[in-house]
Amino acid sequence: MADKPHRLGYFWGVAAPLVCTLIDWPLRHWLGPASILMTYLLGVFWVASRYGRGASIVASLLSAPLFAFYFARPIFSVAIQDLENIIGLAVMIVVANVTGSLLEKSKLQTELARQREIHANALYRLSRDLSAAPDHDAVARIAVEHIHAEFGVASVLLNAGTEDRLQPPPGLPLPVSLKDIDFAEAQRAFATRKITQENHITYYPLKNSRAWQGLLIIEATKQLSWQASERAAFLDTFCHLIAQTLERLQLAAQARDAKLQAETEALRNALLTSISHDLRTPLTRIIGAANALIENDAEFSVAERQECNHIVLDEAQRMSELTGKLLDMARLNSGEITLHRDWNAIEEIVGSALNRLDKHLKDRPVRTLLPNSLPLLWIDAVLIEQVLVNLIENAVKYSPEGSPIDICGQAQDGYCLLTVADYGPGIAKGQETKIFDKFYRGVAESDQSGAGLGLALCKAIIEAHGGLIHASNRAGKGAEFAISLPLREPPLIAEPEIAGSL
Repeated sequence: MADKPHRLGYFWGVAAPLVCTLIDWPLRHWLGPASILMTYLLGVFWVASRYGRGASIVASLLSAPLFAFYFARPIFSVAIQDLENIIGLAVMIVVANVTGSLLEKSKLQTELARQREIHANALYRLSRDLSAAPDHDAVARIAVEHIHAEFGVASVLLNAGTEDRLQPPPGLPLPVSLKDIDFAEAQRAFATRKITQENHITYYPLKNSRAWQGLLIIEATKQLSWQASERAAFLDTFCHLIAQTLERLQLAAQARDAKLQAETEALRNALLTSISHDLRTPLTRIIGAANALIENDAEFSVAERQECNHIVLDEAQRMSELTGKLLDMARLNSGEITLHRDWNAIEEIVGSALNRLDKHLKDRPVRTLLPNSLPLLWIDAVLIEQVLVNLIENAVKYSPEGSPIDICGQAQDGYCLLTVADYGPGIAKGQETKIFDKFYRGVAESDQSGAGLGLALCKAIIEAHGGLIHASNRAGKGAEFAISLPLREPPLIAEPEIAGSL
């Protein structure tokens, strides 16, 4: 099949001068020798443009005797008496050869450009798909698909695991033609870091700038032997892109591990700092009160003794609350807490939270605006009460004594919106979301006790209910915390039957 175009070219190399002769013969009385030579030159040029230099040479060599025999004086003789016709023939032959050579080079350059465009498009498609690969399995699948599409051969990608042990990607079956892969030979090829071929299988170790990433096993067929050097370079580029992607995934995994380790270390340091600071103060006061009771018990009055007992009790409660918040946060993060949902009225939960904080509120006014039309909520009452307690405590801590606290509620767009607002200095700019991070304590909180867990715990509880919580500043007032809890259709309450009714 490969010789058919060549045979067709030589056929037209013979046929074109004959066709030119048939066209020029009836017109010989009106066309001069120069015009007839141009006709033959046009035929040679057409053959060169379509079939290359060899066919054009045949056409030019055949055009010369045909012109001499039929059109150069004396006609019907290959002898040429006119020097002009001899020069014209020589020029035609030279021009035909030069033109054929130039056209052949142009066609070759065009074909090379076309092949390079095809390769560039293939590399672009491979690079595009590999850039979106999320893991090694996706890289293996993409590599196999693109190698089969571009080279028509089966392949499989083995990733380098620990201690340079090759690991076939799970869930990627081997092609039938690669069933007889010798994995021991593959491991040896990867260990030697050299491209090797065993029977009909070729092993390509993959390396990028940092390390060896794996091994590409390719079925070696005759298709890979065509244009060996160019296709080998093309395949090397394929392998380089695959290795580059594997390295990118490896570096991304290392970056994630390093980030996680840094975050864990930062969290551990924050925990130790917060716990040591917030436990030291109550422990110091407890120890001081206990020592005073032991050393001066006989000298203390009843009121002084009662004051020391209250100090011990209050500081012990602070430690208990801190420990409880830590445990609750740990359980929420691990998913161990189960929400005990039930239908509850939010005004009852608000009232219970205020009762718990009666001692902390003292004479501070709390203004509640909770319409009677608020629907029942499908929530864990204990946890939502804890959220409100934390928010109210936060408002008490960061607002002037005697300033009011506003608690409002309304149903809006399928959610119950609760807000707890104070009249303090508000939240520093840029800290509206950071204050919900675990152990985060703003600049304004440096002189306040607390581990920075209260708001983080509120966020975890609200999100466990499918809701949202965010903080903002009210113009000319203080901070406002807004909670959105999803509404559900409340259950129907059966009306009791009236005695004696029909």
